Amino acid sequence: MTNSVKIDDKNIATFDIKIDSKVVKDAYERTLKAYASNVNIAGFRRGKAPAPIVEKYVGQERIKAEVIDRLFPSEFQKVVDENKLDVAFRPNIEKMDFELGKDVELKVSVELKPEVKLGQYKDNELEYEEFKNEPDALEKELEQVQQRFATLKEADRPATNKDTVVFDFEGFVGDEKIEHGEGKNYSLNIAHSNFIPGFAEALVGHSKGEEFTIDVEFPSDYHEEKLKGAKAQFKIKMNDVKERILPELNDELAKKAGKDTLELLKEDIQKYLENLAKNENSKRKSEVIFNKVLDTTQINIQDTMLDREYQAIMDDAREQAKYSNQDFDKLVEKEGKENVEKRFYDEAKKRITNSLIIEKIAREENIRADQKDIMNQINQTAAMYGMAPVQFFEEIRKNPSSLAVISQQIVAGKVNDFLIENNKFSAKN
Repeated sequence: MTNSVKIDDKNIATFDIKIDSKVVKDAYERTLKAYASNVNIAGFRRGKAPAPIVEKYVGQERIKAEVIDRLFPSEFQKVVDENKLDVAFRPNIEKMDFELGKDVELKVSVELKPEVKLGQYKDNELEYEEFKNEPDALEKELEQVQQRFATLKEADRPATNKDTVVFDFEGFVGDEKIEHGEGKNYSLNIAHSNFIPGFAEALVGHSKGEEFTIDVEFPSDYHEEKLKGAKAQFKIKMNDVKERILPELNDELAKKAGKDTLELLKEDIQKYLENLAKNENSKRKSEVIFNKVLDTTQINIQDTMLDREYQAIMDDAREQAKYSNQDFDKLVEKEGKENVEKRFYDEAKKRITNSLIIEKIAREENIRADQKDIMNQINQTAAMYGMAPVQFFEEIRKNPSSLAVISQQIVAGKVNDFLIENNKFSAKN
């Protein structure tokens, strides 16, 4: 039995729950019996100690707490279902009257999600920036295939920006040697260098056997503090200059790329380009309609929801920095604490708003993730990680929240498809 639900201006719902004394008694006795089967009490064989002895040994409060843990979730869910409450966070038992032989009375509070007043999300006429592949996109993709199977050949000439060079180097800032700033027979594709700006470019024009010095400047945001913005010199010895020889576009190259003929390779690339354009335009349409809905939807998100999401984003960022061997506090100091807080709070608001809008549309249009959807998603994700679906499903079972995340992803995808199908889009001129 429940009393009426009261909701305050902070979106906190409070209500009373009364649990029948007979239900409580049965749960108490079953809990006591379970303890009796598992505790060792001096002077008694396991499971043979009288109930009053077990009760005294375990303690009434401990047993009561377990009884509430067993009974509360279903009783709470009844209130949620009866009153159609949209719960945002786990409930809190503020007060409990639990006396054996009497009905248990609980005073409960729970935070609700804010009301979502949707803007028009169907039958809109919208314009979007259409994505089109470049006219020479096929040729560029074929060139990438050639590059993948290119060979290197020694070149008896100065290096160009298309060459690969092999060299020794030793770096200095003033007279001080740069720690880890040296190497032997280092191979570098000049066009795709991961060295500091200006380094690779300074190697162009030099030939095999040359020894020379180049001047460079470390970026101001370089990861090593003492090298930020530092002017440095590198002594270079050029050991080799190699040019890339591209294979001919023919059936032989196509076979290396996994296709029987060059024509089939071209067809495969063309399909890829068409799908690329289709997916990109679908993404752009999604952004246009979602921004439209976002601009016309009213949601008053309470601070508690924002604070929790903000903290989750902060924790993720801290873990990511740790994974990348970076000092999170220094990163915050560099960007500025106020800037970081604003950026994270903006992201928190965006995430919550998007999630609430998707949930609201899903409810309005009865969009759900059914068993078939979930199994398809599990199969696809398992394949992506190179796992058997059964093995992946067992991993999910160990973490039940993972299943909720999968369901949310499926629903979000279906809502996205619904929005695209139920609005009209035209490319901007």
